[in-house]
Amino acid sequence: MIVTRESVQALMPNQTLTKIHGEPTHKAVRKLEKELCANLIAVDCPWGLNKGHLGELQTAATFMARNGAAYIPPAIAPPAYPVIPPGSTAAERERLKAENETDLGHWKTLQHVRRIAVNQVAEAIEPVYYAELDDPDEGLNDVLVRDLLDHIRDRYCHIGQDEIDTNMSSFLKGIDPSLPLSVYTRKQEHCQDFAGDARVPISEATMVTTGTKHAIQCGDFTDAWKEWNRRPDIEKTWPNWKTHWTRAFQENRDIRRLTGGIFRHQAHAAIDDDLSEKMVLSLDNLANAAVQKNDTVEKLVTSNNQLASSNAALTEHIARLQAENTTLLQLVGKNTGGSTSGARAPTTDTNSTWDPTGYCWTHGFKVKKGHTSKTCKTRNDGHQEGAIRQNTMGGNQHNIKWTPKS
Repeated sequence: MIVTRESVQALMPNQTLTKIHGEPTHKAVRKLEKELCANLIAVDCPWGLNKGHLGELQTAATFMARNGAAYIPPAIAPPAYPVIPPGSTAAERERLKAENETDLGHWKTLQHVRRIAVNQVAEAIEPVYYAELDDPDEGLNDVLVRDLLDHIRDRYCHIGQDEIDTNMSSFLKGIDPSLPLSVYTRKQEHCQDFAGDARVPISEATMVTTGTKHAIQCGDFTDAWKEWNRRPDIEKTWPNWKTHWTRAFQENRDIRRLTGGIFRHQAHAAIDDDLSEKMVLSLDNLANAAVQKNDTVEKLVTSNNQLASSNAALTEHIARLQAENTTLLQLVGKNTGGSTSGARAPTTDTNSTWDPTGYCWTHGFKVKKGHTSKTCKTRNDGHQEGAIRQNTMGGNQHNIKWTPKS
């Protein structure tokens, strides 16, 4: 099997991708990726799950979620000649040779697809925007198309909050039962891709719970919901959701055609509506919890940071008050002859220590001999040197009733 790059590219519907002039935007890159997806899907391979080489562009997680299995291309080339066990018959040898030739053809096709994809993207985007990846000698030969586009998105395709909000509003928009369900699933997957590019990803669980809520809101799906709800959680994947609810919507349309659009007995209408409303409320809570999780966590982090800052300021304030208190205790001890730490030294109220007729405008009536308003060394503001016990001149009245012990 001879596989050439020209023969591979001839299978692709878009021989060139729409050129992006100037700095790439998210919208322009998404359009380019859509064209590239069509090219990759058009070239078949045994590991592509009927999606061709789409896994070369999509992340492993996205491909798995959309298709229910992984995209796993061969890591190394098959041998140029097959290993034929001794004793093989002529028919077995021919079979092994044919299988090996087929594997070689798939391998060569994969290499051509990878190079074509990178070259098409590089031709559509001005070189200055991927110069960082462009090796002076090897060019982009060692670069995969996903890495090239990730580089462009990370550096240039900035998404604003208003775009994120608009995307989420579209994601939360329900199903139009008059249209094929695939219209809705494509919309949801597009929103998921956009959210991933904006680094606020929508999980598969959110896709499933939101889709189920929207399906139930269309009415007449109580039995389909019960069947879905009985499934083990491990089976509640997005690919399984699409299969299950596509069948449910198709059956619903078939019943409407047979019954002229009326197939629920009127006696059960209120019961079904009430059950649907309860199911929608439950699913809405689940979906909102998943969607709002990031916002709640961010608010909690902000509150914790504010609390930590407040605690630090309070600790600093307490330390400052303790220092001031220590200073005040030292001053009091100095003024009263007492100690600022431990037990106060014993004092005696005798005529040999205290002046029974003394007075100080700052310290009051109990002062040591020789301590008067005029001799006071630690005076308060407004201190009056002429103040005496008989004329305090508005001074301190502390210990006014003090008398020396006998």
